[in-house]
Amino acid sequence: MLKFIKILFSVNGINSKKQTMNIANKTADTKNKNICISYTLEDNKTFLKNKFNGCSDFIIRELKITNNPKLGSMFAYIDNMVKTDLIGETILEKLTYKNEGFTYTPGSKEYSQYLLGIRDEDIYTNMNEAIDSILSGKIVLFTDGLNVAMTININNPPGRNIEEPVVESVIRGPREGFTESIATNIALIRKKIKSTNLKMESFKLGRETRTNVTISYLSHIANGNIVKELKERINKIDCNAVLGANYIKEYIEDEHISGFPTIFSTERPEVVAGKLLEGRIAIFVDGTPLVCTVPAIFIEFFFTSEDYYLNFIPVTINRWIRYISFIIALILPGSYVAITTFHQEVIPTPLLVTIMKARSGVPYPALVECLLMLFAYEILREAGVRMPRAVGQAISVVGALVLGQAAVEAGLVSTPMIIVVAITAISSFAVPLSDLNMAITFPRFIFLILGGTFGLLGLIIGTIILLLKLISIRSFGVPYMGPLAPVVGDELLDTFMRRPIWARFKRPWLITWRRSIKRKQKSKIKEIKEEHKK
Repeated sequence: MLKFIKILFSVNGINSKKQTMNIANKTADTKNKNICISYTLEDNKTFLKNKFNGCSDFIIRELKITNNPKLGSMFAYIDNMVKTDLIGETILEKLTYKNEGFTYTPGSKEYSQYLLGIRDEDIYTNMNEAIDSILSGKIVLFTDGLNVAMTININNPPGRNIEEPVVESVIRGPREGFTESIATNIALIRKKIKSTNLKMESFKLGRETRTNVTISYLSHIANGNIVKELKERINKIDCNAVLGANYIKEYIEDEHISGFPTIFSTERPEVVAGKLLEGRIAIFVDGTPLVCTVPAIFIEFFFTSEDYYLNFIPVTINRWIRYISFIIALILPGSYVAITTFHQEVIPTPLLVTIMKARSGVPYPALVECLLMLFAYEILREAGVRMPRAVGQAISVVGALVLGQAAVEAGLVSTPMIIVVAITAISSFAVPLSDLNMAITFPRFIFLILGGTFGLLGLIIGTIILLLKLISIRSFGVPYMGPLAPVVGDELLDTFMRRPIWARFKRPWLITWRRSIKRKQKSKIKEIKEEHKK
């Protein structure tokens, strides 16, 4: 008993120490945020050297303004993150040479600001802001006698060029995709939407990474309440690092348990531009080639950018194929097991005889057989994704053929089960976006267990529960299953078919929460079409 009390007090002591340390760390962080830049150049130099102690790529270069020994200055930067060949002509030549006829006094803030073309927004009085600029790949200039730091942007961060997206490839349409540079991604959107109403608001997230995050929206279209809610959720994020878009998604998304995506993500600029024009908000994260948009509804995960580059009739057929493929990928294994186990009377007699003959040598029930096959399929799919691209496809195809044939010959599985799992796999790949494709993997196993345990009744109950769950989900206050639940008549037609572009008059009411018009119904396009018909 005494030992237990001693351990209890020791644990409480450790917890109290931890709490004290956390409070001390928070106090230290608060103090560090308010460090002002010193008037003395040597103090600033000493502080930076202590801060970047052990960083061999941190460089400080000193110079004398107009070659006057009394006017000391220095600039600090991270090597390999700036264009070092431009430092001479951008900074050294302009500051060291004597400039006759200047109204500004050499060494003053206005003198350096005028010579180097520095904006007021790039002048800091806080040392932490100056350090953030250095770590972002910029050059920061300090001058003796001035308590400010000036940022010069000649950064040269490593990155790749704009390329065609690998996952969301199209036959027709633009061939450009997002990159890992947030500046490039924003420029791609600015290129698509040339409007002053396109707003950009920036944040820095991650105590260590200080990742740049930008939200973008059209101020006259987007719902102000949703914009405000998104800002509040982003400002509440307090984490050590943000290394990709998924870090942000998991912090701000509404639904965490079901697995169904409530935030849309894409690597195509024209898709983001289209979402912005419908009233959604885009989220750019530095270091990732994906851009997220909110709010997201269920049916938009069945649409592709190529839908608007093809005729609306074949696109409508393709949409129905995607819907049917989604249902097949979700409930086909469970339906097959339920029917062959509990409801054999609904199967035509010749087909039933064929199935029973094929299953005669299988040593375990259909439920176990299907679970094994689906598990083997998931292993092959994961192996194909993780292997090198040149080898991954070959392993997936050859592995499926060899394992399937060997399993049938060994009597481990039946031929109809191979066909069912193959159709399920193909149907899942017909779902255009991987987020939704991955979301149905777990429900597929749930439906399989329900079908193998309770038959069609279990499938019906599972379907009702899934629909109720989907109807209850919200994405930033927007019903996830809209315009199906609740029913929105104006938008319901575009769910089941792709209307002609000239017939689309209104923006989604569910997203903007107001009846906004894209264009007037009496447009010149309609008149031109009528003239052509005549």
